[in-house]
Amino acid sequence: MSACFACIALDNTKLVAALPALARVSGASPILQRWTIEASLLVYASLLLLGGSLSERFGARSVLLLGLCGFAGASVAGACAGSGYWLIAARAASGAATACMTPATLATLKHSFDDRERPTAIAVWTASFGVGAALGPVLAGLLVDHGISAVLLANLPPIALCVWGSLRLVPADLPRHDRPLDFRGASLCLAAAACGLFAILSGPTHGWFSFEVVSSAIVGAGCLALALNWLRRARHPLIDLTLFAQERFAKALLVIFLAYFAFSGVSFVLAQYLQLARGKATLHAGLLSLPLASSLLLGTLIAPRLTLHWRAERALGISLSVAFLGAALVSAASYVQSDLLLCLSLAPFGAGCGSAFATATELVLGSVSQQRAGTAAAVSESAFEFGGVLGVAVLSTLLGSASISETSVAELTPRALGSAALAVLFAWLVALGLSRSVAARATPSECSDP
Repeated sequence: MSACFACIALDNTKLVAALPALARVSGASPILQRWTIEASLLVYASLLLLGGSLSERFGARSVLLLGLCGFAGASVAGACAGSGYWLIAARAASGAATACMTPATLATLKHSFDDRERPTAIAVWTASFGVGAALGPVLAGLLVDHGISAVLLANLPPIALCVWGSLRLVPADLPRHDRPLDFRGASLCLAAAACGLFAILSGPTHGWFSFEVVSSAIVGAGCLALALNWLRRARHPLIDLTLFAQERFAKALLVIFLAYFAFSGVSFVLAQYLQLARGKATLHAGLLSLPLASSLLLGTLIAPRLTLHWRAERALGISLSVAFLGAALVSAASYVQSDLLLCLSLAPFGAGCGSAFATATELVLGSVSQQRAGTAAAVSESAFEFGGVLGVAVLSTLLGSASISETSVAELTPRALGSAALAVLFAWLVALGLSRSVAARATPSECSDP
């Protein structure tokens, strides 16, 4: 399961790292550059809920294998693409495949481990993202001279390993339900997510008050209202809306959204800043980014130890405090243009985010039954991906990516990274409120004990 998640992270991070160098060679416009990254994220985020429902209906292993095969096919199609638009289409297909993979991996963890073992299992699962994120930029630096085909075909060996491991290690008889699929709810949620994300991603290019953006936002809002109305009265809804009435579930999702907004935005801006403003080679920029990914890995592994000493809500607040300190230092490092300070500040930022991701994911999964594990996993991943898409869109807008140049990147990077620090601060405030509400509920029972 961890290898599958690492494979997804490897694909995303190596393409982000390689994009500036590939764009210089191909002469691709900034719009094509952004959509090469964001096409996969848009489709991935839009289809996650359907992927979670499929894993509950047909079994996690079957859906996982389907996603892995689709991921391999999309990678080959992207490597053979003859134009930027075909590459974007292949990346969209890759997003659809990975939308099947991720909920299935998390649902398998929910089914395979009890409440005592699950925090460690989730920490290892989240740590695999750090492994993929660490290897991605370095691998991009080694392959970028061979073009986009080499970068995408590098997905095939780890995909083959994941297929073999899934067939050998994932049980075929994991719990599933016989409820019919909610195609109407899935269609409405898909339309709402796709229109909303298209509006967010098109805003920096077309203008936030352009006809394309405003009309997409209106259609998305209308589809969302219809979806919520349907999900409230459907007999077998795609999403059980009562889950959001649980404070731990809802606030943990908000923390995931805000923290991944910051992390994905920093990752994107960092690749642009190091290569375009500082003139670093792709491999050199990847090596300078290693503290971010390696500390993310360390943070996820530390998370279970934090929850042994403190409640999960308090451990989440501590993790986000460290992440905020790191994000503020990263912004300062980009302002003074110090490589040493940048590497030192990326470590607490990555460690804090990694620990927060693992702890918040455990809070989400610990709030649901095993039968709803696939849906909860999909909702959790949707929070990750919506935060990621919005983080790239907003921070790239602040960076001025529509008319990117070395001067604009150098001047605007501190402002973009400062916005990421504010997102982490908001996540910390949410975690603080969650911790206090849990403490307030615990006080009466503690006082009544003899």
